[in-house]
Amino acid sequence: MKKAIAYVSDVILGSTGEVISRKEQKALIEAHARDAGIEVVAWFEDEQYCEGLMERPGVRQMLACDKEFDTVLVERVWSLSRRWGELQPLLAGIAAMGKSLEAATTLWDCVSQMARNPRLLDSAATCPLPRSAEETQAVLRIRKPRQLNFFGLKRASRGA
Repeated sequence: MKKAIAYVSDVILGSTGEVISRKEQKALIEAHARDAGIEVVAWFEDEQYCEGLMERPGVRQMLACDKEFDTVLVERVWSLSRRWGELQPLLAGIAAMGKSLEAATTLWDCVSQMARNPRLLDSAATCPLPRSAEETQAVLRIRKPRQLNFFGLKRASRGA
């Protein structure tokens, strides 16, 4: 059975104040793990999303994890960062350990797509692009989700 460590942090969406809570993310990760036959051996979390990715206590604990695992599970790449420059060192570190990053929810934004493409981590200087239609198909082996996950979002309180 594939083993994973999982990471969650409250994600605030744009200027609306809507929050995808850690509890909701955990439920989606647990369902994905169950469906995919993955055992989650450890959970890591940060109370609130912030861009200082490598300074977050939960991320630091996750990277120091001494348990045996194959992949890092997140509900969405956004729980780590929405910025490719911020994500790239973390993803390269995970790949250097021979591990992978797996998201429970399929999103089609640019950062999520880039994080699914391990070839983008091959070179720190450039992002290799496919040269032909066949190579593009080989790179983009993304299966269509069985269903889209739209779940209730809660609004953050805006002052009292």
